[in-house]
Amino acid sequence: MAIGINYESGGSDDIIPIVKYDAKAGRMFRRDRVNGDNEQVDITRSFKAVFDFENLETGHIAFPVGGAPDFALARIGDRAPEKPSADHRQGARILVKLTKDCGGDVRELASTAKAFLRGLDAAHDAYEAGMAANPGKLPVYILKDTVPITSEGGGNKTTNYSPVFELTSWVARPSDLTYIPRAKSAGITASAAAATATTHAGSSTPPATGSSRVSAPVDAEEDFG
Repeated sequence: MAIGINYESGGSDDIIPIVKYDAKAGRMFRRDRVNGDNEQVDITRSFKAVFDFENLETGHIAFPVGGAPDFALARIGDRAPEKPSADHRQGARILVKLTKDCGGDVRELASTAKAFLRGLDAAHDAYEAGMAANPGKLPVYILKDTVPITSEGGGNKTTNYSPVFELTSWVARPSDLTYIPRAKSAGITASAAAATATTHAGSSTPPATGSSRVSAPVDAEEDFG
């Protein structure tokens, strides 16, 4: 459990567009704001992104129906805040820089779904294994496949899909991939959050996803700007 998630236990925020992994469907979506409405664009097959694992956050997240998510997170390795409410669940948040083919901008990827967190955990393991050989760089992943995870409870059987992220290359940090913490519920002041962001920004049969797809090494300038 490299990112510290237990799978067995049941100020003002900067607005960052999101990319969402749907664990029930095994799909990746980019959520865009179009004419005042949210529009979901399926980028499962084209998903490729730089992951800012250097600033991965873990802790607790609440996703209220019809409301904005509430985060109680800390950078991995730091002490996470207490669970704010019964509605908060263990989760993780990371900023990613999408390749031009699937959006080209910086997005927030956050979830409390255990199936997703398993896949993120495995991706983080690959990052840790390669970071010493790639100093000052961040990993690039594709969504190679999804793996079904079936659980039973209350006489019901549920199947979710865990993402299989494949690390394809390492690139220099994109200039617009700047860490902006989600620390509102942790009691961190806006000034402290800004200082943290400045400090860490540059520091060191489910739907098919195309598991047979082979991705060439990423050209940082061509794909990420």
